[in-house]
Amino acid sequence: MHKSSRAAATTVAALSALAAGIAFAAPQAGAEVTRIHVEQGQSFGSSADARGTGCSYPITVTTEPGRAVIMLDQIGDDPDTADHKQFRPHQVTADASGMARTTWTPDRKGPHKIVVLELLDGDDFDVYTLRTAMNVGTGVNLGPACAVLP
Repeated sequence: MHKSSRAAATTVAALSALAAGIAFAAPQAGAEVTRIHVEQGQSFGSSADARGTGCSYPITVTTEPGRAVIMLDQIGDDPDTADHKQFRPHQVTADASGMARTTWTPDRKGPHKIVVLELLDGDDFDVYTLRTAMNVGTGVNLGPACAVLP
């Protein structure tokens, strides 16, 4: 009986070490941005998806509750154009429902990509972006509405 207890203890210890090794080696499941939604607001113009310079658009990012994200606006495919000045605020934290909200006011015409940097531990971050760029035309801010010219 003494031998079987020792064998059982050895087996349990080996299985525990194996399980710990697998868990440690597995990729860590982290939070992730699952949605970036840009409202069109009261914009109207020559295209169905009209957005204009100088007009403001609510943005909602869905992620893990309490997760901080930084918003960037990139013109076209050039990452050197990405900056945060068009967002108020540019760094937001998701509320208890996982929604992080900000307002975007594009300042240049052309194709824009919203880029989200999800802050992780330390200096780590993950990068997310909308799949397609949004075309921004010249906006005429009319208060609650925005007329968008080509």
